[in-house]
Amino acid sequence: MKKYNYATLLLISLIAGCASDSDKQSKFDSELYDGRPVETFSADAAPLTETEAIKRGDYALRQNNSDLALYEYIRSLEFPDSQYSDKTLYTIGRIHQSRGNYELAERAYLLALEHNPNNVQVLEQLGSNYSKQGKVDEGRSYFLRAINADQLRLSSRLKLDDDASVSEIEALSSDNLSPASAYMGLGILDDVKAQHEVAQAFYKHALKIEPKSSKALMNMGYSHYMSGNYTDATRFTLAALEQEPDNEKALNNLALIYLAKGETQRALNVFMRRMDAPEALNNVGYFLMLQGKPEKAIPYLQQAIDKKTSYYKIANENLERALAEVRAKTPEKAEMMSQ
Repeated sequence: MKKYNYATLLLISLIAGCASDSDKQSKFDSELYDGRPVETFSADAAPLTETEAIKRGDYALRQNNSDLALYEYIRSLEFPDSQYSDKTLYTIGRIHQSRGNYELAERAYLLALEHNPNNVQVLEQLGSNYSKQGKVDEGRSYFLRAINADQLRLSSRLKLDDDASVSEIEALSSDNLSPASAYMGLGILDDVKAQHEVAQAFYKHALKIEPKSSKALMNMGYSHYMSGNYTDATRFTLAALEQEPDNEKALNNLALIYLAKGETQRALNVFMRRMDAPEALNNVGYFLMLQGKPEKAIPYLQQAIDKKTSYYKIANENLERALAEVRAKTPEKAEMMSQ
């Protein structure tokens, strides 16, 4: 009888032990996980604190083991009264975003804001993501929230509204930790609305935070180009190219500025820094058309075709378009140019 009772107690103890292990495993919240089976990570003892779990995640991330990093970061969220949940969720979101899993990234970012509605990095990232997805209103809203959260961090009483003036933007506080991308994002959105002075005030703040940012310099230059200030457009675009000499967008912008200033040969030289002559000639002709100068575009397009008649289909198409535009204005002149 005693043997039977002992066996029964042993069985109950084993079952209880298994249940305990199962409970520990079931605590892992897989909602934010997307990687190899978590069972492969269960050999290590569970972390005893939130900080320990985060350190494990940091180490795994440095070793480029993003699955294990996710596993450890998510485990850090399970501790009651956790102090770093918003920052950890931001890191989880960044991992998912780097993998192209934007749905899980967004979920992590939004959860982070539940823990801390004023997390500047999260607000800035959501603003950037939504803007790139074409959700302009949402993107703008999060950019504004990021800047206002940063004002709180800096103990500033100022608050940025959607219709802020240049002077109100200039009065905002910032330091090297401020959200440069949020300022730049708002600048881009205002440039699209042709509010160039407001846009330039935002870019000025972005450059105050990151003086050597090629993106901010390039956007500032393009904003001045769109507003017709070719001197400042040239200055900022050249500054961007000092930071990134092979930046294709900045080179294109510089060529556009030279064409707008009537310096066609300089524009051609810029294009020829990174492409062969026929393509450079075609680009000059194409951008001259975009600037409403089809009659000036035609000689460059003809040269492009002459240099590579065998396959330069795009230059022929652009030439036909340029001739059609000139013909619509002055039929006789178009006939002379096409001969």
